[in-house]
Amino acid sequence: MEQSIVVFGDLNLDTSVSIGQFPLHGGDTLFSFDGISDAIGGAAANVAVGLTALGHQVHFGSVVGQDRMAELVLQLTQAKGLATTHIRPDWQTTSRTVVLIDAAGNRQCINDPKAVHRYRYPEAALPALFEQSQWVYCSTQNWCRYVAQAARDAGSTVIVDVQALVDIDEYHRDFLQAASIVILSTEQLAMHSHEFMRRLWQQFEIDIVVATHGNHGATLGVRATNTIEYQPAFELGSVVDKTGAGDAFCAGFIAGLASNLTPRQALSFGQYVAASKIAIKGSTNGFPERTHVLQALAQLST
Repeated sequence: MEQSIVVFGDLNLDTSVSIGQFPLHGGDTLFSFDGISDAIGGAAANVAVGLTALGHQVHFGSVVGQDRMAELVLQLTQAKGLATTHIRPDWQTTSRTVVLIDAAGNRQCINDPKAVHRYRYPEAALPALFEQSQWVYCSTQNWCRYVAQAARDAGSTVIVDVQALVDIDEYHRDFLQAASIVILSTEQLAMHSHEFMRRLWQQFEIDIVVATHGNHGATLGVRATNTIEYQPAFELGSVVDKTGAGDAFCAGFIAGLASNLTPRQALSFGQYVAASKIAIKGSTNGFPERTHVLQALAQLST
C-alpha cells in the first residue's frame, strides 16, 4: 500500500445515458439499450476512486443527504473500496448528476447539487481527517472553501483542481491561497498558460502548477526551479467516455507525487492514467493498476 491521502469534496449519484450524437432534438422516446447506468461521481469522488485503484489508502470526507438515494450512494462508494467513515449523512438531499455521452465519448453533464453550497462540514471533525495524511486534495465546491484553508493551516500539502479558469477570480481566490499544488484546464483561459503560471506564482504561495490542454497534453510549472515545460498527451486507443478525464489525471498526478516521483514523472503518470481511463465508460471506471502504469511508462521511455 502506498501513502495515504485525504480527499475532500463532492459525492454525487451519477446517472450516465448513452445517446447517438449531439445535439439532441425534441421528439419521440429514444431507446438506449443497456445505455443507462448509475454510479458515484463528482470530482472528489472520482479522484478518491482513482487513488484507491492506484494503490493508495484514501480518507474521503464528504456529505450525502437524509434520503433513500444516500443509501445507494454509500453502497456504491463502499463497492469502490472507499471507507464511508468521514462521509456525513446530515444534509437534506443527496446531490446527483445526469451525464449524456455520445458515440465519440463527448459528454454533457447536468449537475443538481441540491443547495449543498449551504452545508458546512463540522470544523471539529476536520483535524481527525487531516491527521491521516500530509496530502489533502480539496475540490472547489463553495461548501469546501474553508476546508482548503483549514488543511493548509494544519500543515497539509493542499492540492486543488480549479478546472476551467478564465483568469484569477474571486470565487477561486480562497482555493488558490490555500493551495500548494494547483491543477487547471486551459479550455477557457484568457492568456497563455506560461503567463498565467507566473501570475499565480506572483500572487500566491503555490509550488506546482499543472495546466491541462485536453487531448493536446499538459504543461508543468515548478516554482522551485523556475521551470515550465510542455508534454504531449498519450494516445492509447479509442475514446469511449471523456467524463472524469481531468479527475483521472488529478488522481494519477497526486499518486505520482505521493509515491515520491518527481513532478515531471508524476505528470507522465497522470497523463497515462487519464488516457487509459477514457477508454472505459464511467467516471469511476477504467483506472489502471499502479504497476501497469509504471511498466508502460518504462517501456515508452526506452
